Amino acid sequence: MRLVDAFASSESVVAVMRAADGVFLAVNDAFERSTGYRREQVTGKLPVEVGLWPEPDFRARLWSLLRADRRISGLPMRLARADGSIVPGRLSVEFAEQDGEPVLFCLLSLLPEDTLVEGPGPDNALYRSLYLAASEGIYRSLPEGGFLDVNPAMARLLGYDSPRQLLDELSRATDHLYADPGQAEAFRRQLLAGGRIERQRARVYRRDGRIIWVSENARAIRDAGGAVRFFEGSLVDITSQVEAEQALRQSQALYQVLVENSRDGVFLIQRGRIVFANAAMERILGFGPGELQGGEYMSLVDPADRDAQAGRRAEREAGSRTAQVYEIHLRRKSGERILCEVRADAVEYQGDIASTGTLRDVTEDRRRQRAIAEAERRYRELFESSPAGLFRTSLDGRIMEVNPVMARILGYDDPAQLKAQVPDMSAVYVDPGERAGLVERAVRDGAFSHHETRVRTRGGGQKWVSASVLLIRDEAGNPMHFTGSVLDIDERHAMQQALQRSESKYRTLVEHSQVGVFIMREDVYTYANQALSAMLGYEDGALEGRNYREIMAPESVAQSELRDRQRREGQAVAPDFETSLLHRDGRRVHVRVSIGPVLLDGVEHLTGTVLDITRQREAEQRLRFHATHDPLTGLPNRMLFNQRLAEAMLQVSQSSDRRRRRYAVLFLDLDGFKWVNDSLGHGAGDRLLCEIARRLEDGLLKDVLIARYGGDEFTLLPDGDCDHDRAVDIARRVLRLFEQPFDIGGQQVFSAASLGIVIGRSEYASPDQVLRDADTAMYRAKAAGKSGFVIFDEGMHQEALARLQLETDFRLAFERAEFRLHYQPIIELASGRLVGAEALVRWRHPTRGLLPPAEFLGIAEETGLIVEMDAWALREACRQLGEWRRRYPELGGLSMNVNVDERQMVSPEIVEEVFRLIQEHQLPPASLRLEVTETAFRAGRGQAEERLLSLKALGVGLVVDDFGTGYSSLESFAASPFDALKMDQVFIRDIETNRRHRAIVRTITAFADELGLALTAEGIETEGQRALLESVGCQFGQGYLFSRALPPEQFEQKLLASARIVG
Repeated sequence: MRLVDAFASSESVVAVMRAADGVFLAVNDAFERSTGYRREQVTGKLPVEVGLWPEPDFRARLWSLLRADRRISGLPMRLARADGSIVPGRLSVEFAEQDGEPVLFCLLSLLPEDTLVEGPGPDNALYRSLYLAASEGIYRSLPEGGFLDVNPAMARLLGYDSPRQLLDELSRATDHLYADPGQAEAFRRQLLAGGRIERQRARVYRRDGRIIWVSENARAIRDAGGAVRFFEGSLVDITSQVEAEQALRQSQALYQVLVENSRDGVFLIQRGRIVFANAAMERILGFGPGELQGGEYMSLVDPADRDAQAGRRAEREAGSRTAQVYEIHLRRKSGERILCEVRADAVEYQGDIASTGTLRDVTEDRRRQRAIAEAERRYRELFESSPAGLFRTSLDGRIMEVNPVMARILGYDDPAQLKAQVPDMSAVYVDPGERAGLVERAVRDGAFSHHETRVRTRGGGQKWVSASVLLIRDEAGNPMHFTGSVLDIDERHAMQQALQRSESKYRTLVEHSQVGVFIMREDVYTYANQALSAMLGYEDGALEGRNYREIMAPESVAQSELRDRQRREGQAVAPDFETSLLHRDGRRVHVRVSIGPVLLDGVEHLTGTVLDITRQREAEQRLRFHATHDPLTGLPNRMLFNQRLAEAMLQVSQSSDRRRRRYAVLFLDLDGFKWVNDSLGHGAGDRLLCEIARRLEDGLLKDVLIARYGGDEFTLLPDGDCDHDRAVDIARRVLRLFEQPFDIGGQQVFSAASLGIVIGRSEYASPDQVLRDADTAMYRAKAAGKSGFVIFDEGMHQEALARLQLETDFRLAFERAEFRLHYQPIIELASGRLVGAEALVRWRHPTRGLLPPAEFLGIAEETGLIVEMDAWALREACRQLGEWRRRYPELGGLSMNVNVDERQMVSPEIVEEVFRLIQEHQLPPASLRLEVTETAFRAGRGQAEERLLSLKALGVGLVVDDFGTGYSSLESFAASPFDALKMDQVFIRDIETNRRHRAIVRTITAFADELGLALTAEGIETEGQRALLESVGCQFGQGYLFSRALPPEQFEQKLLASARIVG
């Protein structure tokens, strides 16, 4: 039932307006009678468009009051009827909800026409500020033409720099602004004849001559004698809208053809249901025509992917318009599991957000891609790591691909350098004519193997290699290119020649080695090959005669001298070690050295090789950095922070003066960070985290270790000694850093933080314990109002332990049967008769005694055990009611109210369980009344109504508990089969002194009476409250005035003492 329908026959003037803009959605019959305006004259219009407010600033004042107080009660006002007469009245406005949309529920009480109403007086400053800040162009003009006044938006719309510039140029005539001849005159005649211009489209000229489309609203303003003094109107630029409409019409036909003939699935999904699926999507998922439409998309999702899909759905339904591109496993109708690629964009469909996009079956594509990638990986791994040089060349000798070993064989740093400097393979051969013979051989035989030849290396050198070549042909058998391998056999040749050549030949081999080679006598180099010299940036021969300490990094000298001393003393020294040398330009060169003694001319020398491992060490350092730092912000991560905290704790524990050595940890969590992600996107959230990290570093890095602990959490560990005062000072500095906004891609974003502080104590044994308590203190700071800090004390820890113990006891309470039901009487206010009871749960705690619900309902909600507890309460209440009815037949009219949790209400078993209980205990269905709160509709209106209708079909009574405190749609409530309402005690507590609460109670009472619902007031504690409720028409009540909730035996005595029981 819509809100206004509940007051269709009421004499009160009622209107429902859209909260977003104040447009009339509906009015009742009394509105038409009182104002003289027909329903169709006002629906879809603003009050000022209808002309209801005589004072032009009244609408602005209404919205100002609503923004300030969220409601209006009894506001004095004057109303302009359709016949032009003005009548006084009082206006009340409340926010409500209808069809899932926020609305304004307006109730107008008309006063006698001679009643003097003191208006608020013109608020010229407010009106002018609204006029100047309006986004639409607003103007006043003379009937003959020419603007009297315009706002800045009007000037901008027509291409003027300011209102003054526009008025200077258009103060006499405005007809020429309209691109279509006669339109200005037509508008003028319409206005002078007493009509209005409403949303009229027109083409107008801007100052630069460009034509734009506008939507115009205007009316004639008349004096007391009825003469037109000026026109008042507004313009909105709708050029983009008009162009879009034209483009839309052109694209619709094309879109339909594309969708119908697309090989990809095309869909529209809203709130989890498939609204549209094209034939390709039906074919992909194995369904027949129309079988997918109306089905649940989640039922197609493979169970392994449902959590991720639920998250995407939640983001979309929360308003995210970010394109969602993902891969997901779906189940075909046959049960076959397939992988699909989905791209979904947000659209508005029938006033609600939905997802539309494409779906493609990529199961086979991904399998092939994985196979190709694996083959490519194996090939690339073999190609890159092969000990042989590998190559591929065209038939004319152009180098197509070589591996690093091939490049090194030919003396180049890498394949790119080789390809850049060697035009073709002919230039590689020492004998230029040799390649032609080898090509002829390969084409003739298809391949050749182990051909030894000499090749030229970079710099003009030569090298012996062993080459094997294979000719690759295409499918037609035509030669395409050559592939082959090359083995460096130069060393083998050199060793063979070394047996026949002198030591000079050996030196040549060493000089061309890619590894540094040296000979030392004592501490001085007597020989260093070119590779070692080049490795350190020296000319060939420049190292000879130098002490090794001159080229060794200072931090490595001591270790080298220790090795020398151990060697001289005859101790075993490992021949291989790593150290750091100094390049000529000062940078460190990390090397691996292999060294050993050798006799030359009867004198002991040291000889060895030096391998540059700088790149390897740099890679290891990068890996270590990434392992201990956050990749987004660059700050230390959780692992490094815990390590440094453990070190600080160890230093304090080992300090001789422990009272003076202290440490502190600050745990920072951003307030409202989720809203940044939801409103601006996760990319903006990441940029905000980086900006916060930089600001923290700029303000604190000198004496504080700052880490990103995870998500939107940061941890701070002050350097050195940190007592209470220093920790507090740091916390205040952090909070001051958040006082200025952050610039996120041109968007000014304010953020805040809550901090928890732990001052280190000797009792802490691990970083986890410190951070646990800091986290506890941080959440206490959030609970205290956010944007602040709290220092942890032992009371917080004990409180957490106590809550954990209470939760453990609560779980055991089911096994130990510690729950009890107490019964609070429900009284007929007019007669004082006891007519029913509400069953309320109590917990008989083994050590704390009888606990009221306030002590344990929070834990029941958090653990989800409230469903099990409410189910027990329902069974026990039905059992007790059945027992009383059997023992006391004269109590046949007694009813029992039982609370049902929203999760229990939407359970599929609730209807069957209630039916079983009333059968088992032989209860008249109407004697059982289930109380549900307005939150029952949170899981979905359709699901809640289905359960309520099923229970109603059993004959069970349905009662809305705590009515008036929730935010459920009244339309959803009115359409549901409830029998009664229970007013929350928040309205009853001060009803004798609070006029607003009295007004709400009267409204709820009238509302219940109009819908034919029984009404019970909760929390009645005084006779004055009872009398006032009875006077406004409330039928039933409960509260301490009549009785507290009683154990079964005491309630039974009170029941028997009652003169008569009324159902």
